Parts: sequence; structure tokens; C-alpha cells
Amino acid sequence: MMSCGLSAAAVAAPAVMLNDALITQIPKADSASFHEAVAQSLNNSADGQRTEWTSTVQRKKAAPIKVQLTPTKTTKVKDDRVCRFLVGEFSRTTTTETWQFWFCKQPDGTWKASSN
Repeated sequence: MMSCGLSAAAVAAPAVMLNDALITQIPKADSASFHEAVAQSLNNSADGQRTEWTSTVQRKKAAPIKVQLTPTKTTKVKDDRVCRFLVGEFSRTTTTETWQFWFCKQPDGTWKASSN
């Protein structure tokens, strides 16, 4: 399980979708910081409120990866669990990608990407 209340499944996607994706290029040394930003956005941001994160570790002289995380919809599901739709806009120089996931808060307080 990843730190800061973010489940490992929170960033899971089929491998074929991840070829050269910016999300896979976040340096391992920045991984904990990125997951903290996702958890912070899910735990503390109002719908429509943007959280910004930038990688600090340089990889092969590449420009940093910048991410804007924005929860856009919060809802309650069975058992009164809170779920949030999170939009992540990733950019590095002229490359941009948008990732969208539903995350549901687990009984232990962690967030897990939903398959729904």
C-alpha cells in the first residue's frame, strides 16, 4: 500500500495504455510526493478546486512533469462511502495528457481507484 492514504490501485491502468505516458515517467524519488498530492486533493479540495504538483527530480535532462489535480464530482455510494471523480492534467513541455479516475474512500481512510 502506498503512503499518505492512497491505495496502490489508485494509479493502476492497463499496461497497454501506459506506453510512454507521462504518469509513468514520474521519477521514483518523486512518487511519494505525487501520491501525497493526490491524497491531499481527494481529502481536502472542494469540487473544482485545483491542486498543482511538479516533479523535482530531473530525469535525463528532461523538463519537470507538471500535474493539475481537480476533483470534479463528489458523491456517496452504498454504505455511505464517499467517492470522488478526479481529473489529472499532466504536462511536460508540449506534451499534455488528461487522466480521469473515480476514487472511493475505503473504511480505513485510504482512497482506491474504482473500476466503475
